Amino acid sequence: MAIRTVRVLGRAVVAIALLAILATIVLWSWQRHVMQAPGPHDSDSFLVIEPGDGHATIRWEMKRAGLIKHLYHYDMAQLFAGDSYVPKAGEYLIPARANLRDILGIIEEGRSYQRRLTIIEGTRVEDAVAILMALPMLKGEITIQPEEGYVLPETYFFTHGARRQALLDRMLEKREIELLEAWINRQPDLPLSSPRDALILASIVELETGKSEERREVAGVFINRLKRGMRLQSDPTVLYGLDVDPGKVITKDDLKRRTDWNTYVIKGLPKTAICNPSREAIQAVLQPAKTRNLYFVSDGEGGLLFAKTLDAHNKNVRLFRKRQAEAAQ
Repeated sequence: MAIRTVRVLGRAVVAIALLAILATIVLWSWQRHVMQAPGPHDSDSFLVIEPGDGHATIRWEMKRAGLIKHLYHYDMAQLFAGDSYVPKAGEYLIPARANLRDILGIIEEGRSYQRRLTIIEGTRVEDAVAILMALPMLKGEITIQPEEGYVLPETYFFTHGARRQALLDRMLEKREIELLEAWINRQPDLPLSSPRDALILASIVELETGKSEERREVAGVFINRLKRGMRLQSDPTVLYGLDVDPGKVITKDDLKRRTDWNTYVIKGLPKTAICNPSREAIQAVLQPAKTRNLYFVSDGEGGLLFAKTLDAHNKNVRLFRKRQAEAAQ
């Protein structure tokens, strides 16, 4: 009887050993041929996991994205990973041919893809808001429409599912902080009563020249005109008041039309800014060039011609018109 029991126990031990060996072989084969094998996707792919998505949803999303050949591949990977595997919500950039082990590592660590949005200098607030509303990976509505000029133009990073208002608030906060810092370090005796005044004038400078080396000179001209009580006579303020395309050709009637922004008609600064100016335009206004110039006009070649007197300015205007006529021939 004892011998028979020993034999049964021996066979059981052998069977268990064989099963262990077989399991080891299967696990090794699984790791080599599925978990560590290059994925079926030949290019970088995006995988989006929404908050609340379970494993069933995730495996379907991976299948749709071409990251796995069969649904059970994810099921088996999850099973082997155990309870320690907890996928995080987010948008993930999966490198081409990434294997299943690396993919699970990416979504478990929550390395959500950083998207970028650039607001260009001179953009109007309504256009910046429209850009935010058009991005499908953002959520929510814009509940507070900011005043013109208070969006800081630069590149912002965000992740899938970020709220539009939160991203806009970041733009406003950065503008407010930088504007106050620039205001504190401003030149003395500027004819500007507040940071808001500086922002308004900077928005005009922004649209008057695209050349960084001319901004401080343009700002100096406007500062001189404000000190003397002269109208700014800036074409971009006319167009903003008419609420038309910034590329519209201004007519004589446009120059005479009274709006809260037309600096050919009103004295001093417009009612609000006319665009979202750059940091450089803000700095130019608060650290303007020491100049005696009171006028400027386009040189017809992408730059500006400056003048101290009206006679000199009129000569520059004639030169500009001559170059315009020659370019039209």
